[in-house]
Amino acid sequence: MALLTVAVVVVAALGLLNLVLLLGVVRRLREHSDLLSDQQGQPPAVMLEVGSIPGDFVSTTVDGRLFSRADLPPMTLVAFLSPSCEHCEEQLPVLIDRARTMPGGAEHVWVVVVGKGPETQPYADRFAGLATVFVEPGTGALPLAFGVKGFPAFGLLDERGIVASTAFGIARLDLPVAR
Repeated sequence: MALLTVAVVVVAALGLLNLVLLLGVVRRLREHSDLLSDQQGQPPAVMLEVGSIPGDFVSTTVDGRLFSRADLPPMTLVAFLSPSCEHCEEQLPVLIDRARTMPGGAEHVWVVVVGKGPETQPYADRFAGLATVFVEPGTGALPLAFGVKGFPAFGLLDERGIVASTAFGIARLDLPVAR
């Protein structure tokens, strides 16, 4: 009889533990649902919010030119890419095509290759003549000034140097076309 009582107590304790865990899971699912419904229709943040001004920075291009925020030309496409990012690689053909048709040419297309190591220079070389190219670590001046949160990150600055649009995919930006 004592064995049967112990078995019933153990089964009851396991059932109660299961109920407590299930209630915890349900609560977490509700929290996630609330978070998702708050962001519904809004793309995830890729960098600074639209309407923001990039922070101050000083950075040197791969060809040795020094730039600061004051040197950002109006209507500039800014791309942050990483050689280790598969989605970045998928975006390259569209980015290269857009860089060729961007009004103002290479001065109005800034490509920031983010990373350290030997793979960054060959990656940066792909944009020679098409863009103003920088190579910086993730903690570099440009990624910090633009508040980059993931890769690839694309942004368009308006004629006043204010972020006009951002996206993880370049095709989602409303870019001007050279005539």
